[in-house]
Amino acid sequence: MFKSPSLIINLGSGSASDISHEIEAIFNERGLPQPTIYLAQPSDLGALFERINGDGTDLLIVYGGDGTLKSGAEAAQKAEVPFIALPGGTMNLLPKALYGTDDWKTALEIALSQPAPRWQAAGRVNEATFFCGALFGDPIVISEARETLRNGEILEAIKQIPDILTAISHGERFTFKADGKVFDKASNGLQISCPSMRNDAKSETHFELASVPQLTMAKLATIGAIALADDWRSSHDVMTTLAETVTITGQGAFDILLDGEPETVSCPITINLDPKGVKVLAPKKI
Repeated sequence: MFKSPSLIINLGSGSASDISHEIEAIFNERGLPQPTIYLAQPSDLGALFERINGDGTDLLIVYGGDGTLKSGAEAAQKAEVPFIALPGGTMNLLPKALYGTDDWKTALEIALSQPAPRWQAAGRVNEATFFCGALFGDPIVISEARETLRNGEILEAIKQIPDILTAISHGERFTFKADGKVFDKASNGLQISCPSMRNDAKSETHFELASVPQLTMAKLATIGAIALADDWRSSHDVMTTLAETVTITGQGAFDILLDGEPETVSCPITINLDPKGVKVLAPKKI
């Protein structure tokens, strides 16, 4: 399937460590070509990802956190080679979505068991790319609280609920269109998931959208708790739809999360779906 794999390990990621010997053993047990291994610090990553595009690498494996894996997917996309994302951070959005686990050994075994790579769709926000999902608007604080909860810091997560409620009830509203039609005239927050990124994904050719309105404090008490414990989509106050293109008009800049990483983009904003975002060695979800 491949002859010249490369493995990049970001030693500066949250829970990443030197797994090179274990990787070599796994490849040896499977009779696969040994990967070229790069032990990197965050400052090394840019040059290494550039190097992949032209050094003969025909499979890119990256071990690190969400930002590292996002950059790795972009590098694989540019080099036109398959990609394996190994979880070595805190949220591990892409590995969980692709392999259903945050254990790197399990993820690698699943990846190497695939008969062939497949295309994984990606989203594009103006010039930026995301492979899992995007979150727009003031309620991005929900992600911070959910991550705190995942880390077992329950009291800290509870302390953040007032900030979440304030952001959703008093944040700036915006209008967005889904495939050219106005879907929400007064959204306070918008969550966009790439195809196959959710366990209950409904389409492999469309984004899944969830729009959060400005709500009364009584309703916010419920939706805030749901967002912390599960997913705000399960609230009946949240509107959902499928779309290939999303547009946000208006003026000014948006604080957003792309694959869990904060960025800022300026209006007008266009979010397009690229069905051939990156090739991955991963099971098909739908």
